[in-house]
Amino acid sequence: MLADVTSWLVWIFPLVSSVFVPLIARAGEKARNAFVIGVTAVTASLALTLIPAASSGEGGAINLVAPWISQAITAGVYIDPLSVLFTCLVGFFGLIIAIYSLGYMKHEENLTRYYFYLLLFIGSMIGLVISDNFLQLFIFWEMVGLCSYSLISFWNNRPESVKAGNKVFIMTRIGDASLLAAVGILYASLNTFSFHGTITAILNGTLPSSTLTVVAFLVLGGAIAKSAQLPLHTWLYSAMEAPTSISALLHAATMVKAGVYLIARFILIAAPMIAVLEGSWLPTVAWIGVLTAFLGATMALYTPDIKGVLAYSTVSQLGFMMAALGTSLAASESLGWFASLFHTMSHAFFEGLGFLLAGGIIHALGTRDMRLMGGLRKAMPVTYALAIIMILTTSGLPPFAAFFSKGLIITSITEEGSLLQVILIYATTAITFAYSLRFVKLIFLGKESEHLQKLHPHEAPKIMLAPAFVLAVACLIWGFLEPWLGSYMGVAEVPSLLSSFVGLETAIFAVILIPAGLLIYAAYWKNYSIMNSLRSASNPLAKLLSHGYFFDDFYEKVVAKGVMLFSRGVKFFEVVFLEIFPMVFANMVIRFAGGVHKYFEAAADQLLTVIAGRTVDSAAKVKTLDSLADRFLDIIARHTLRSASRAEGSSSSLQHYLAAALLGFIVLVILLIISVGV
Repeated sequence: MLADVTSWLVWIFPLVSSVFVPLIARAGEKARNAFVIGVTAVTASLALTLIPAASSGEGGAINLVAPWISQAITAGVYIDPLSVLFTCLVGFFGLIIAIYSLGYMKHEENLTRYYFYLLLFIGSMIGLVISDNFLQLFIFWEMVGLCSYSLISFWNNRPESVKAGNKVFIMTRIGDASLLAAVGILYASLNTFSFHGTITAILNGTLPSSTLTVVAFLVLGGAIAKSAQLPLHTWLYSAMEAPTSISALLHAATMVKAGVYLIARFILIAAPMIAVLEGSWLPTVAWIGVLTAFLGATMALYTPDIKGVLAYSTVSQLGFMMAALGTSLAASESLGWFASLFHTMSHAFFEGLGFLLAGGIIHALGTRDMRLMGGLRKAMPVTYALAIIMILTTSGLPPFAAFFSKGLIITSITEEGSLLQVILIYATTAITFAYSLRFVKLIFLGKESEHLQKLHPHEAPKIMLAPAFVLAVACLIWGFLEPWLGSYMGVAEVPSLLSSFVGLETAIFAVILIPAGLLIYAAYWKNYSIMNSLRSASNPLAKLLSHGYFFDDFYEKVVAKGVMLFSRGVKFFEVVFLEIFPMVFANMVIRFAGGVHKYFEAAADQLLTVIAGRTVDSAAKVKTLDSLADRFLDIIARHTLRSASRAEGSSSSLQHYLAAALLGFIVLVILLIISVGV
């Protein structure tokens, strides 16, 4: 089977090829560029070969494994409609962005590093979505984060780019830690990382419902950070310091879509126990999505940055996707689950198109500030025409792609969500239409600004317009592929295309667009004073929006300073209790030991002096006793001699002699005992 080989090559090939970019670059710039285009084209082709294998008619997922760390921990690929959908998306946009980069990055330095990370980014993202186990997924999850950090801070000679890269890296690490905890708990509970093993354990009831709930919320934490959802959404605007080509890839197919994929995959894995998650987890996913969609749209309505509008638009549209996933009560059979994935593709086309067009505009004008633009319609007519397609698709107007996908999301939330969620989603769609109109008015319509008159802008190069044209065509035709995609994804019932035009949700949607359009008309075409006062910097609402609801201010002034204060406290504890206190204690011990030593030394000297004195005294006494003993023995000896002389003549004298000798011996022994005892 062809998929048995291509499912491995589709991610291994770009990963390995990235290593050869510096080597090929030695042969010249053209050789390097041709190599990169060739690798991305082959990768896209390999992704397309997986579509037949993943067809729902072939019995679901195909799990191919190979030996890795141990028999229990293997590497593998998981081929099902979800993984193949994302693989094709990444492969397609990898080729689009590689071609676009030939024009947009043509005069930049360090392009070898740029193309190295581009191929590594593509391979890592495909590896993430096609992995068959949580450990492999997490490794690629981290590689995607590394590549995004490196490409966002590509212009490392610019302080703002380095700062943005650091911000992205730090904020997404919060989600990474959450996901790692989820993976660790699953492995500790089931002794396996594989999707298949986890699904089997859930089917058999091996995984407790409480554990599944904890894991689900930790997985959600990972998705919130990666897909820029509240409250960790602020990094996405900062990421606009990346080259615009990378911004397009980041928003359309890689970094931010990883979180959406993770939640969609987890819903499939937890499908046998999805009822456990209906009470708390799924509503949380839905509410995070709805609130993110609303706040993102309001911030896009105010920012003057052309890439900022697209960044906040992505935040909002990702909120739509999450909100739909939160209504997925029956896993892959759920309308919300399918609607989210359908809109993921729609968003990739129109947001990718928006960034490619913004890149051409920035390339021509040298600024991202829309207040310095205006009147570009004549100077850049092709870009203007493509931008019209982009904003109509973004707004969800028929017959463009987002009309069908966003309509399905609204329907799913209407059926499964609360009334407040429905109201907020409708309000968000109206605001989306408003910021889209503002976008095209500030950039293309009206009189040319003084800034433009000095520059004499021209149309973007053809090599930059060609990829944009392809995405514009996709915006036109993608919506009509809804029935085919629904069947391919295995969704039980997908509304017909006709019902999308005549449904109640469509009528409500059409009605709410009217006031949104009138407000923008009054503010930017007629310049009514009341609208100007609303846009004034002194207006509290304008100040709130200009500061992005003060999320970054809170993080910098409260969270960051709180962390620094805590760190200083830990440092103080470390210095005082682990450095100074031990040093003081050691000095006290040394001093005490010195005092004890001196005391005992003095006591020992005194004791030795006493002992020596006693010894001298005893020696003197012994000497005296010895003298007395000598004198006594001398006396005894003389008496003995006299007695011996007398004994010669008398037997009684002999008896006296023997008695005296015995007495002398006894006295001698006593004196010896006394001498030794002393």
